[in-house]
Amino acid sequence: MSHRVVRDVADGIPRRAGAARSTLLERELDGVQALVLDVDDTIVDTEGAMVEAGTVAAAAVWPEREGEHRALAQRYYDDPAHWFRRYAAGEVDFDLMRAGRLGEAAAAMGLDLPPGAQERYERAYAPAFRTAQRLFPDVPGLLAAAEEASLPMALLTNSAHAPTVVKLEALGLVDRFDVVVTTDTLGVGKPDPRVYLEACRQLRAAPGAVVCLGDSLEWDVLGAHRVGLRAVWLDRAGVGTAEPVASVQGLEEVTAALSTRFGRALGDR
Repeated sequence: MSHRVVRDVADGIPRRAGAARSTLLERELDGVQALVLDVDDTIVDTEGAMVEAGTVAAAAVWPEREGEHRALAQRYYDDPAHWFRRYAAGEVDFDLMRAGRLGEAAAAMGLDLPPGAQERYERAYAPAFRTAQRLFPDVPGLLAAAEEASLPMALLTNSAHAPTVVKLEALGLVDRFDVVVTTDTLGVGKPDPRVYLEACRQLRAAPGAVVCLGDSLEWDVLGAHRVGLRAVWLDRAGVGTAEPVASVQGLEEVTAALSTRFGRALGDR
């Protein structure tokens, strides 16, 4: 951690970066009554699962291009043409988004789409994706701390309902959350204001008492703040931001803060 000096936005006192981050986190969690968690690349290693499954699927469509399958899968995940963003905004449906990503990745790799390519890709992708699901190791502690504190938890994801169920079933998490809001719920995803408020409505909690936690600064933090929720940015890579937001590099920081705030030390479990 750099020892650069940052300014605490509330009191204007220069503080070391770590101290400011801790203060902001404590303030966001003060009086919290419910948590809204992102799914992809927050609690679930979706990049890893998509690249692993996409590598298998690319091999099913282009078996003769051995050695290029993983690069195509990574391109599909990276989505430089922003097909997933268009899907989250309600501009295209799920199937068109998937087809657009595959077509763009294939074109970037200089590959032609053979007849039935999308169907072959999806048939190979689905079982491989289910098998590839991995929970980040700092997630179980957070869920346990929230449950011990009797905090209701919602999932708010820009993915569709069906793939979200696949993830939760594969990881044994189906019964761990009180609410699940996907793009199918209202036809749009984050950062549309309605989805954050829908999660709060289903949690029966006022937005100002709900903390949204996720890996996207735009979708999980700034979007949540715009409609009155609190928020914590999961910055696993430690890239940092000039935005005055609470951030953590691992969920164990939130777990420790919750455990302390609700009167139970981590070692007491």
